[in-house]
Amino acid sequence: MSRRDIDLALQLIADRLPHLRQPRRLDPCAFPAGRRVLGQYRLLTDSLRLNACYLDDLDDLQALDLLDTLLHELLHKNSRLLRQVRDTFRPHPDIWHQAGCLRAVLADEFLARRRVDDCAK
Repeated sequence: MSRRDIDLALQLIADRLPHLRQPRRLDPCAFPAGRRVLGQYRLLTDSLRLNACYLDDLDDLQALDLLDTLLHELLHKNSRLLRQVRDTFRPHPDIWHQAGCLRAVLADEFLARRRVDDCAK
């Protein structure tokens, strides 16, 4: 199990999107790999919780899914308080769309950083 892809993605987001504040805590195995929940931001603990499947060795498509999940949850974290509460209980396609657009912008650089990190080993 490895946190390499999670760390690379969070660093890329911090470098390229510094306005997206990151949470104080990260729980990379909050949900068992078999669960449908891929990620969750918790306001009261300022923590980002991820599915344990992201600790596996990921191929490029799975890594891009991780990037999308992290962006989605960080968009929740950076939303207004009432919006965070509302989105807990109802669909939020605008966040899905925005995360997808940001993923498209960052995808090539993220995959390049993964390859460079692989070569450095």
